[in-house]
This record gives sequence, C-alpha cells and structure tokens, in this order.
Amino acid sequence: MAGGRELLLLAVSMIPYLTKIFTGDLLYLHCDGDQTKHPTTWDFNGNMAGQNNTLKIAAASSKDSGIYKCTINGQTSDDFNLKVLEYVPIASLSIATGQPVMRNNAKVLLELTNDEGLEGWLCRVNREKDTKRVKLKLNNANPTSFIFETSSLKVPETIYWCEKNGTTDRSNQVVLRTTDNEVTLEMYPFPAMAGEKMTLRCLVWGTKEVIQSVFYKENVMTKTVHGDTYNIPKVTESEMGRYRCKATYRYKDQTVGPHVYKSDVQDLPVQVRPVEAVLSDTMQCSCPSCDKQEDIKSYMYYMYYKQNGNSWTMLGQNEHPDSDGTYHCRAVLGNMRTLPSKAVAKNRSIFSSVIGILVFIFVLGFLIFAVAIYKWNKNRNARVDIYEQVPMRHGDANYEAINMRQVKEGEYDTLQPGAEGRQKTGGEYEALTKREGKDEVYHTLGENVASGGGDGGYQALKTAGIQKDEYDTLKTKQPEGETGAESGGNGGYQALKTAGIPKDEYDTLKTKQPEGGTGAESGGNGGYEALKTGGISKDEYDTLKTKQPELEKVEEIKEEK
Repeated sequence: MAGGRELLLLAVSMIPYLTKIFTGDLLYLHCDGDQTKHPTTWDFNGNMAGQNNTLKIAAASSKDSGIYKCTINGQTSDDFNLKVLEYVPIASLSIATGQPVMRNNAKVLLELTNDEGLEGWLCRVNREKDTKRVKLKLNNANPTSFIFETSSLKVPETIYWCEKNGTTDRSNQVVLRTTDNEVTLEMYPFPAMAGEKMTLRCLVWGTKEVIQSVFYKENVMTKTVHGDTYNIPKVTESEMGRYRCKATYRYKDQTVGPHVYKSDVQDLPVQVRPVEAVLSDTMQCSCPSCDKQEDIKSYMYYMYYKQNGNSWTMLGQNEHPDSDGTYHCRAVLGNMRTLPSKAVAKNRSIFSSVIGILVFIFVLGFLIFAVAIYKWNKNRNARVDIYEQVPMRHGDANYEAINMRQVKEGEYDTLQPGAEGRQKTGGEYEALTKREGKDEVYHTLGENVASGGGDGGYQALKTAGIQKDEYDTLKTKQPEGETGAESGGNGGYQALKTAGIPKDEYDTLKTKQPEGGTGAESGGNGGYEALKTGGISKDEYDTLKTKQPELEKVEEIKEEK
C-alpha cells in the first residue's frame, strides 16, 4: 500500500486455456486482480472493445487476433497477445450420441479421431472457470478413434476438447448446453460457418409431433414454419445473434388441445471459414492459401480420404487415389490442417468403358465401311458385257454384239453388220426391241436368198402366244451382183401370216432377187430349210419355211402332158 492507496496488479487470463487458438474456438478473457468490483474497460488494438469484467469471443477468427488490455479504476493490465490460426486442429472431436442442448443431468457420447493415432492423448472439460482432465481408457495400443461418455451436464455451458500430452496438438471444441424447458433450440453445425447451410430446430422433449414453430432473433419474429425445422441456405455474419423459438405441439394420444411453449435463448455464433484444400478432377490436391505462407510450406503434405458409407477412410501420407470412388483431401501443416476439400468422384473404369465402347463402335463402323467399299469395287470389276451370240455367215466379217451393260429393261443396242469402212456383205438387221417389259427373248432374223433358189418363197411366220409390239420388221435382200438366172426365176413370197397377234404390228417380209439373175440356175426345186432355233422358249418362234410355188406348177404341167 502506498499513501493509503491499494496497488492493483491486473492481468488478462483466458478461459479455457488453449495453447493454440483456431478458427471457431469459444474464448472468455477475464481481467484478474480487481477486488473492488469497479467497472472494467477493454482495449483491443487501441479501440474500446467492452465494459464487462469478462470479454466473450463466441467464434474466434483472424480478425480477433491482436493485443488485448483491460483497465480498472485507472489501472491497466499488461498486453495480452492473441493469435487466431486460420486452420483447424489436427484432431477432431464430435457428438456421437445426443444434441448440443441437453436436459439437466443428461449425458452425451463424444468421439475423438486422429489420423496418426490417439496414443498419449487426453481430454479436458471446462465448466465456468473450472477445468478438469479426462483420462481416456484406450482399448488398443494406438487407435485412430475413441468414443467416451461425458459426465452429467449440470451447468448451463460445458466445453470439451482433447490434447496430446506434452505437445501442442489438440482437437476442436464441443460446446454442450443444458436447459430445464420442454422446448429446446438446436443449431447445426455449431458454430455456424459463413457461406454454409445452417439448420435451426425447435425440438420438444418426449414428442416429434410439432405442428408449428416460430423463430425469433433478438426477440423479433424471424420465421414461421410448419414442423420444427428452419433452414438458412447460406449463413452470413448478419445472422449472428441471440435466438429462441416457440413450438406448438401435442403428445401422442393427447385428447386435449395442443401445447405452446418457448425455448431458452441461445447464442448463434458465425465463424469465418478456415482455409480449405482443393481437389481437382485429376485427383491432385493443393492449397493455394497455404502456398502464400513460406514458414509452413516447407513441412506441408497432403492426405487423401475415401468415402466409406457415412465415414471417410484415410489412404496414407501422400498416397494418391488409384481406384474408383469418392474422395476428398487435406493439407497437413504440423499440428494443424486445412478443411477437407469438396468431394470429387473418380470413375475411371466407367470412363474407360465408355472410351472402349466408342473405340469399338468406330472400328466396327470402319470395318463395315471397308467391306462395303470392297464389295462394291469387286462387283464393279466383275461386271462383264453380256453378248447375244450372233452366228457369222460367209462373207460377214464383223457384227457388233449387243451390249447389255447399263441398259435399262427393254432396251437393246442396234446390231450393225460390218466394221466401219468395210463393204457390207450380209443383210441389215433392225434392232429387236423388247417392249413393255416382257420376258421373251427374240433374235433378229436375216437370211440371203440362196444362190440356187429360183423363185422360192417364204411360208408365213407363225407365232403363238406372242404379245403385241414384240416383233419389229424383218428385212432381207440379196447381195449385189447376182443375176436373175442364179436366183431361180421369178419366185414370189407368200404373205406373212400371224396367228393370235393383235393389231397390225408386224411389217411385211420382203425379198428381192438380184438384178440379172435367171431361174435356170436356181435349181428348180430349191427352197429354204426351216430356221431352227435352239434354247428358245415355247411359242417364241415357228419355223420359217421357203418354197418355190412357180417351179412346182411347171412340174405339174409337164406331168399332165
């Protein structure tokens, strides 16, 4: 004491005491040393931050990093340096069974997990200013997860976290609250994370039949819903505040009217999103924000996890995914790590199958196309001209065959006697035209009158079953230079007779004796033999007979004499 004045020794303390502060941690800063209960003023980075003895940081973030001091009755404490890391702890602590808000004296099950094992780990529990140690009874030598039961929850707020003995490694916090009300307000996750979905539920102990829920923020009605759930799709810092809800509900088999009750008031903290890893479609993990920090980049590595139902299985340090499945990854930096990346599905087998099918279809299509081209070329090369065989007579050197290639049905080329520039020695033939697509095949008929024939004549050409327009004209002529004496006299031709042929569709058959020929050399009884055809369909041709009626008449006169 100096001059009757008590010397105050002020100091800033942190509850719960944590070796490292991570994003989302719940902290209370106390100004210790004041026995007079005078008002307290807080200074944060030169700015006033509060006037209570205790300063609450509901969800720590990098913006809370800095120098804190407290002042009481003109006395100021020493500086308290607080640094909040933008990462998450190396281990994870979560609620296995139960809710964040429980009834008084209730218990919950907590699960601790660490990829590198839990040997040497313990947990701590903070109730107001009292912190105690919780020993873990591990069943295995070094398990990666462990579930334990809390003690009875008897105070409004209980904070659990776990640490590895002798190191700065620790887990995140789990905050459990209690209430005596029938209606409770639950928040998932807690604390809320900026940019993520937030769910508020107005639950009633003993029943799920909640008819309607009304949610309030700072005693102002915010949302009315049917049922018990209110979803905030994307949380921002503006959603921070104190919430409560009012439920209208009934119990099963209740015959009276519904009940209406309110919950306790709960703080809704919103934390800034920690650093997050990035997993590409090619299963490459990266951390762009980590690369900016040279002091931690040197000992950073990546861990991959594969989804197995509702849990994730670690693959191993720097082990890359090599099979199909859903994966995420983290960057590990000593005693802290990033948030897991967004899940990415790897379907290499499906992709390979699709590629294989496409390749098969392409190859098959190419083969079909190649075979079609081959057959087309083969058929094209195999096409040969189909010729109608025309018998060659003495003196007729060349006849042009009928070319059937690329000729439409019913069309035939002309048959020309003799080569170009050569004197024609045989008769001329007109083209035999097949009309109206009939199946019969006809040849041209052309005969020279025999040199010793006399006055021979042709019998009528008889045809049976022949359709109209299926014969063209038949023309014959004697070679130039023969005399009438050689022809056998003044023979004549009978008319061309047709049987069963409609309309006058046949031309006359004309023969001409060579000029200067005599009947004496014709041979008297000379005649033409029948034109015989082989391989011709029934009723396609009758025989062509020739005779010399004039000579037979002379013979009859001689016999009478």
